[in-house]
Amino acid sequence: MKFRYKMPNPIGFQLAPMLDIVFLLLVFFVVTQTFEDDEPDLSITLPSAETPKPGENASNEIIVNIRKDGTVMINRQPYTMPELEEKLLSVARLDKTMLVRIRVDEKAESGTVVHVMDACLKAGLNNVSFSTRPPAPSSVNVSTPQSS
Repeated sequence: MKFRYKMPNPIGFQLAPMLDIVFLLLVFFVVTQTFEDDEPDLSITLPSAETPKPGENASNEIIVNIRKDGTVMINRQPYTMPELEEKLLSVARLDKTMLVRIRVDEKAESGTVVHVMDACLKAGLNNVSFSTRPPAPSSVNVSTPQSS
């Protein structure tokens, strides 16, 4: 007895499983992305430093921006020095270990920076750091030891 096998139709490209995988990857990356607002005040040009600390954004930090004209900003709101002291006092009442990150424009006067640091110390906030940017890439001269 001779059996006839019917050849199945060739399987084409399956689009549904591919869309499932792409959708799952999209959901994965959206869920695992850290949504952090480092409060980038674009009008501030940070000074460069040779050894900047890699950006670590703590959830318990307050970012103080000092523009080149001396304006002090927190959460995109301008503050006078008395208002800043009151704000920092209210923050210190909630958490004395709060990190205060100061972002200073490289053209800002140092007096404003000193006043902001003084306001932090008056409020009892001793955990103060400064934001910098890495130095601009330049032609680095690598010298080799010369034998005499």
